[in-house]
Amino acid sequence: MARRLPPGCGLDIKKPLLANPYQLRFHEARRQRLCSTCKRIVSPEPGSLRCPLCLTTHPDNTLFPRLFKSLHLRAGRRSGKSLAGAHAVREELSIPNQQWWVCGPTFKILHDATMPTLLRLIPPQWVESWNQDNLELKLLNNSVAQFRSLDDPERGRGQGLHGAWLDEAAFIVERAWQVLSPSLAENAGIVISTTSPGGFDWTYKTFYKRAIVDKRPGYWAAKYETLDNPLFQQSEVLRREVEEARQTMTPEVFAAEYKGDDVNFTGVIYGQIVEDQVLRSDEAVQRLIPEWPNIDASRRVLVGMDSGSDHPFGAVLVVVTEGGLVVVDEYLQRMQANVTHLNAISHKFLLSRFANITWAANKNEAQLRLEFALRNVMVVPAENKHQIGIQRVQSWLLTKQLWFVANRAPVCIEQMRTYRYADNYMADGQKRAQEQVFKKEDEYPDAVRYAVMAWPELPKMAAVPLSEREQRRWDSYSENSKLDVERIREYNKRELEKGLDPDEPGYPLGDMFGGIADSWC
Repeated sequence: MARRLPPGCGLDIKKPLLANPYQLRFHEARRQRLCSTCKRIVSPEPGSLRCPLCLTTHPDNTLFPRLFKSLHLRAGRRSGKSLAGAHAVREELSIPNQQWWVCGPTFKILHDATMPTLLRLIPPQWVESWNQDNLELKLLNNSVAQFRSLDDPERGRGQGLHGAWLDEAAFIVERAWQVLSPSLAENAGIVISTTSPGGFDWTYKTFYKRAIVDKRPGYWAAKYETLDNPLFQQSEVLRREVEEARQTMTPEVFAAEYKGDDVNFTGVIYGQIVEDQVLRSDEAVQRLIPEWPNIDASRRVLVGMDSGSDHPFGAVLVVVTEGGLVVVDEYLQRMQANVTHLNAISHKFLLSRFANITWAANKNEAQLRLEFALRNVMVVPAENKHQIGIQRVQSWLLTKQLWFVANRAPVCIEQMRTYRYADNYMADGQKRAQEQVFKKEDEYPDAVRYAVMAWPELPKMAAVPLSEREQRRWDSYSENSKLDVERIREYNKRELEKGLDPDEPGYPLGDMFGGIADSWC
């Protein structure tokens, strides 16, 4: 009796794998294991659990553990991320006695995309049987792949898995992963997740952030663009498609769809403008702070703080430059006394070297200001109204005068990107009179906001016309942000005509902050 083969079995096995550098590093990371015999990190041959150095053949993953338990590919559309995941699972199934789940967010995606991508890479001679009803593929080496849609999270319950591939993982509900993940523990299994970004979703925090930002052991991740696909590099037609999309989409949509960037479209406050203000090299920072990585002691610095008993204490160090305000360091700790935070911030930011420091915090934090004042640190009571502060920060960002140093403030940058408005509806279904900020992981955005509010200057409007790209970005911003910048332009013009000094009555920021600087403390 002829074996029953899955549909499309083996149709793509002769196609060459055109992998980009990110995909190659993904496969290299997935293959790495720690030999329990020779205690060295090795990459065994595909289909083998044999150490290539000491030649020990291990019985299972527990004695030949993987270096990474989570591998995550995050990329734009048509970037080859699912194909990379399928090639990885194919190689894993070549190891005898492996139990793998291949999962999609819905049955349609699983049936139409994920499943055929893998099955077309499976050689027919590997197949022992195919169960169409249960969507189960059994190989002659006793390895099994089961295909599961996770639209019902409870379908993620299983046991004894050696691995799971979550395709389009961002569109799988987090609960499904919570149900599935214990199934990997028994056999020291791994999870491979491939996805287009769905904003700063659970996959970003669970897989990408742990690997890239937190640098947790056992987590690996990469993010790349559609144009990194070698097929796009070889085809003028495909490159033209991307360029047309760039011209017709808003920057946020294009960044998500083709660059693989994480963009929140609902309730976003700062969004993509933060990305453009990140300084990613020492050379970029030196254009604003020439002496970097040192900071001249004569420079003015701001310390913005967000305190609270029910969330971490956050602080940022901001350097005032001719090109704007530069966030150069961050501090985040919880469950400490205010004086402990003061000492820790002073030590981490090396504040003893600066003679001109402005400390700023929520104007309602009277206890913090008192405790700091007892140690000769005067804290500016910054305006705490979210809308006023947010518009002020947006204005500094839009005029390209608020910057972030990538390797010194990574968590701050992340929180600024994800900062958003909460659901604007109350429990009874009534719309709130004013939008509320989503109060979670907002320590750094609040600290930045207080620092900016405590700086008695407004951003200078650019005198040069906007480029075509900048104009498209400008057109995608909210009317409130646009109006705020226009108000600042007129505001600056009027105040320059007045010629007032900061200490004179009527100085433009006096009313906003409740008085001139000397009275703030």
